[in-house]
Amino acid sequence: MLESQAKQFSLNDEGRIFWQKNATNPLPGEPVAYLVKGKELLRPEVELLKEGLVTVYDRQAVKKVLGSWLKAHIEDVLAPLIALRDDENMAPSARGIAFQLYESLGVIPRGRLMDLISVLDQDGRRDLRQKRVKLGPVLVFLPMLNKPASVRLRAVLWSLYNDRTLPAPVPADGAVSVSVSVEGQDKVDFVFYQSISYPVYGNKAIRIDMLDRVINAVYDSAQDGKFQARHEMAEWLGCSIADLYAVLEAMGHKKIYDPADEPEEQPEEQQSEEKEVDAVENAAEADNAEKSPEEGAESTEKKDGAKQEKPALATFQLKKGQAHKRPFNKDNKKKEQNKRPQRPHKKKTEKSPVVMSAPAKKMDNSPFAVLARLKTENKGD
Repeated sequence: MLESQAKQFSLNDEGRIFWQKNATNPLPGEPVAYLVKGKELLRPEVELLKEGLVTVYDRQAVKKVLGSWLKAHIEDVLAPLIALRDDENMAPSARGIAFQLYESLGVIPRGRLMDLISVLDQDGRRDLRQKRVKLGPVLVFLPMLNKPASVRLRAVLWSLYNDRTLPAPVPADGAVSVSVSVEGQDKVDFVFYQSISYPVYGNKAIRIDMLDRVINAVYDSAQDGKFQARHEMAEWLGCSIADLYAVLEAMGHKKIYDPADEPEEQPEEQQSEEKEVDAVENAAEADNAEKSPEEGAESTEKKDGAKQEKPALATFQLKKGQAHKRPFNKDNKKKEQNKRPQRPHKKKTEKSPVVMSAPAKKMDNSPFAVLARLKTENKGD
């Protein structure tokens, strides 16, 4: 055990460390130790079992080996998170955000960071991008921690540090969302689910990347403080339309109109017309029964295809607040620039015509000049 490879050790959801004697065997092996609460959330301590394989080894040496393996295991699985703690070269404006994100296990509401985000400079934003930090409109998080191994390890560490029972209620690997309010939301640990990248809205704990996708779709499509729910949103969240509405309302958006609430009243003329249409369709179906199977199937497909149109969904009033503002993008910037008032052009003043004047030539009346003129005139005669 003292010279075993890292792959021979494993940690389960109950916080127990297993050792596999055969390095080629994929099974976990036998339990040799368990985790106990340490001074820091990401630095638990190892306690050896009082019986089993560890009794034939030097217990202090085994404990040291397991402690080193556990530290390396946490740093490997949660590498994006550990990188926020260890980098001292980050810009000062980003270091505070990185620290709080590290303390929150990689997920934190944007509202708690607004003072720090407001003073971010270009260097700070660059450093956060390099650390794969996403500054979403509602949540700030590390998308790289959505992997099942990261989710499960954080669940163990958080539960252990906060004196919760193990195993923790972790969603199935890769699950987009999971129902959490079967017995009422007063028993739901919101902080726990947020810490493992599954924030709770409505009656759903939703994987944060899909949640962020819906949040961005809401703010991108909003106009005049309103937006309409879309069927794709429910598909992204892996939930029903009713659950989607509950999620949107839990975010603070208010439903103001739902087409499904409209009464289906039809005038008598329209009802009679629909009866005639039904009669024609029934006759057509009878004709299809007499046709070849291929022709009948084709007409049925067309009819079914017409019925597959999805109904319009409810309209919501956008939540007021900082996130109420539409997110920045280049198109919006161009529109704003086009809307900027232009400086008024100065009126061109009509210039008065320029009068050019030349001095009149003065006649030389001296005797010599008069004599010269007379000679010239005589020659001309």
